[in-house]
Amino acid sequence: MSTYVPWTSVEETIQKEATKVVYVYFDTPSDADKTEKIASKLGEILGPHRTDLIQTRVDASQLDTNQLANLGVTQVPFIQLYYQGKLKVGLDASHAFIDRLLLPQIGWYAGDKSHEKEDALTPVDYVKLTEEIERRTLAESDFLANCSNVSAAIWDAFKQADRPVNWAGFYLNRPIEGTEKRLLILGPFQGKPACTRIEFHRGVCGACASTRRIQRVPVVKNFPGHIACDDASQSEIVLPIIVNGELIGLLDMDCPNEYGFTIADAAGLQGIVDLFAARTHWESFSLSVRTAPIEEHDH
Repeated sequence: MSTYVPWTSVEETIQKEATKVVYVYFDTPSDADKTEKIASKLGEILGPHRTDLIQTRVDASQLDTNQLANLGVTQVPFIQLYYQGKLKVGLDASHAFIDRLLLPQIGWYAGDKSHEKEDALTPVDYVKLTEEIERRTLAESDFLANCSNVSAAIWDAFKQADRPVNWAGFYLNRPIEGTEKRLLILGPFQGKPACTRIEFHRGVCGACASTRRIQRVPVVKNFPGHIACDDASQSEIVLPIIVNGELIGLLDMDCPNEYGFTIADAAGLQGIVDLFAARTHWESFSLSVRTAPIEEHDH
């Protein structure tokens, strides 16, 4: 765990930082044992590879009761996340599932450097794949048709590169009938039958939907709360589909091997997503999803 930083310095960082989330951990020297356990639990999520975060630690004993109350620090140890000068969320760091509570807020980040196992993977030909997507979406704008062809083209591109994948497809951000709630609903895909509905705070897909950031998870068993639709999946990558600032859905891919997706895959797949998303009419998929199956009817 990092050394203490005066709150005044942390506050200055919060106000100045425009692109990164500022992670603030409040504790006291007497909380050393608790802090060590929490640091161990969050090690995979908050390691030194998190260059996308600014991590700080504040000695709460140096702040008076009114200061802590004004900051919204209700107990210690406590975690706060700030973005663009504003408080995003405050979390009880001692919560039994603090790792699962934190992930939807900051997501999973595999780092800027590739692993040696990833370096050994054959590159996917993203130039050829982009040309294929260009051709398939040039005269087609229907979201079902495009999602279907894109998932098939990606699946085929990985197979041609002799890269094992056991699932490639889409989850779409849909409203639920009669509620204010939204869920990730299964869309077109390649692979075995999958989970049909995923909540925004659950699993790798939920983390991607909540943070709107690519989630590249080299070893899914290390991801707290991972949803195993297929027990064969060992690594996963999920990319957000964003159109006009709105989250439309996700591209999700699973691999039966650990370290199955590279930094180059993240960049190449995001390019594919951006290309076809801009050419697709998404209005027709905005109808609400029912909370229960409809009654059977004649075909």
